[in-house]
Amino acid sequence: MKKILVLATVLFGLNTITNAQVSVTEDNNIKNFRFGLKGDLSIDWLSPDNDKKFESNGVGIGYDWGLQLEFRLNKTLSFVSGLSLKNSSGSLNYFSASSADSTFYILDKDEEFVPFDTAAANVATNTVYFLQSRKYSINYVNIPLMLKMKTNEIGYLTYFGQFGANIGIKTKARVSDESKLVNGNVVNKEKLDLTDGVQPIRFGITIGGGAEYNFSGSTSMFFGLQYNHYFTNTLTSEKNEKYLRKFDSTEGTFDNVGAKAMPGSVSLTVGILF
Repeated sequence: MKKILVLATVLFGLNTITNAQVSVTEDNNIKNFRFGLKGDLSIDWLSPDNDKKFESNGVGIGYDWGLQLEFRLNKTLSFVSGLSLKNSSGSLNYFSASSADSTFYILDKDEEFVPFDTAAANVATNTVYFLQSRKYSINYVNIPLMLKMKTNEIGYLTYFGQFGANIGIKTKARVSDESKLVNGNVVNKEKLDLTDGVQPIRFGITIGGGAEYNFSGSTSMFFGLQYNHYFTNTLTSEKNEKYLRKFDSTEGTFDNVGAKAMPGSVSLTVGILF
């Protein structure tokens, strides 16, 4: 269903672009179609659904840059889409949760994650790590689908509010870990590749507002502030988790970690439209 949703979104966007009338209206000299560039700076976080297993470990800084498209529906309402490259970050604490499980993973000699099983844990060329905390840095191709409502121009400024959907398609995921070895020594691992340990698609809503400053004709600089709330788990589901295991001291077994954390962010946008 997620793949179908993304495909439908792309096809809808292409169809809209094809049928858009790039013309100038006679009454107010504003284009029906506008395009431009934008950049975002965001404060990101991950919210676990079960703080007995792990907990949030603060916020991270993310960024986004790319193309914005606007299709004017009437004098005050526009449809906004585009395509951008988004980096999101966030951190989780696996050790100091209220009833912390002992969470482990394995790296090989090339510092690649190894699917966890008893045989892998006993191989001399692999190393077992006791995970303390993990910082995520995830890259997405981002596609917004929003409605933008504008006021009439007041001086050189036009104010707007916008809301709608936000779809991200994962391209890469890196993690930086603070861990312990079996001898108790603390080690830090930077920029480990965990692309297949993160969900391939995320879906959420965006709500926000801002203003445009008109330079000349249809050329404007804009800035805005948005809140982004997501409905999809960032991390791989429990049944598909290959790398993280928690140790059950009662049974003496390593069990799958049911890791679920919902992302969120507040972002500041600056851009220019033509």
